[in-house]
This record gives sequence, structure tokens and C-alpha cells, in this order.
Amino acid sequence: MILAIVIWVFSTKVVGDLLIQPLEEWKFFPKGDPKAVVVLGGGEAKAAKNLPTSAMGTKRILYGLMVGYKKELPVIVTGCEGERARKSVEEIVRGFDLPFKENNSTNCKRCFIIEGESKDTYQNALFTSKIAPKEIYLVTSAYHMPRSYFLFNHFGFKITPLSTDYKRGGEYGVLEFLPSYWGFENSFLALHEYLGILSLYLRGIL
Repeated sequence: MILAIVIWVFSTKVVGDLLIQPLEEWKFFPKGDPKAVVVLGGGEAKAAKNLPTSAMGTKRILYGLMVGYKKELPVIVTGCEGERARKSVEEIVRGFDLPFKENNSTNCKRCFIIEGESKDTYQNALFTSKIAPKEIYLVTSAYHMPRSYFLFNHFGFKITPLSTDYKRGGEYGVLEFLPSYWGFENSFLALHEYLGILSLYLRGIL
């Protein structure tokens, strides 16, 4: 009975939003003069016939390309879904007729680089530190930005955070107090991030 109540509570949109709100509204202090845009991958959509990155990952890539285009900077996409990320970038570039070409270094304007070996946020920061300038725009989902910021800062980056893919929002009515997929997802994502931040503290990174 108690377990059922706990699952009910954490599956409501109201509780999910309350948990994720502090992460999405975390205060940062931008540093440096960014020389590149770093986009953190957000997973795959394996059955997709186009844009084969997840909806979350595609939002991040699209926003990163928008920033790279406006600022005339190279865009680095980092994550284990490397080949699928490359396909998504190429499709977006073709679809919007953007002047981006793939490159193997950041010594270029409006180019993109795929780092496809990293399997988690720690490796995102570690592997990116080997190919990127130390002053960057960092693009990821808003709820994921605090942990990402701490890890990239740990590897010596000066970061200007650019969040996207906000999960919280909308008006609240009766339905928001009932269990839903969206409520459960926000609770799960938030708790995962809090545990991740705790692990950084225990590992001496914070």
C-alpha cells in the first residue's frame, strides 16, 4: 500500500515538476569567451528512418547548430550515438541549407565534429577536453546542465551554459495530480541527476 502511494505521488506532474525545477533553474556564472559549441548527446532513436537521435538529443543538436551558426563557431557533438548523431546533423544541415561541413579539428568556422566514443557525461567531458578549446558554450537539457557544468569545469573548461529541452511547465489542473508518464519521467530524471551530483561530491569532483 505504501509503495503504491509512493509510486502514485512520484508519477504526478506536480511532484515531477517540483523535483526538476531546481535543476532547470540552477544559477550559473558564465566564464570566458567561447571558441566552440559543445553539444551533449541524448541517446538514439534506433528505429527512426530520419533524425535517428532521440527527441532530446535532436533538440540539443538543433540548438547547438543554431548557436554555432549565429556565433560562427565549430560545433562538437559528443556521445556514444556518434554515427546516428552525424546523420542527424547532416539531415538538419541539408534541410535548413546551413553552411556546416564536418571537420576533424576546431580550427574552422561553422563546422561540426563528432566525438562518438564517450558513454556517459564524465567521458563527454574527458574526451572533449582532448579536442576542444577550453572556452565553450555548453548545450544540454536544462535538468542535465548542473551535473554537466560541474564535470566540464572539473576538466578545466570555462563554460557559458546554454540550456534547452526544458521539461517543466504548463498550467496545473486536476490531471496534474494524477499519475502520468510525463510526471514519472520528470521524477526519474530529477532523482537520477541528484544522485549523479551526489556521486560527484563523494568522488571529490565537487
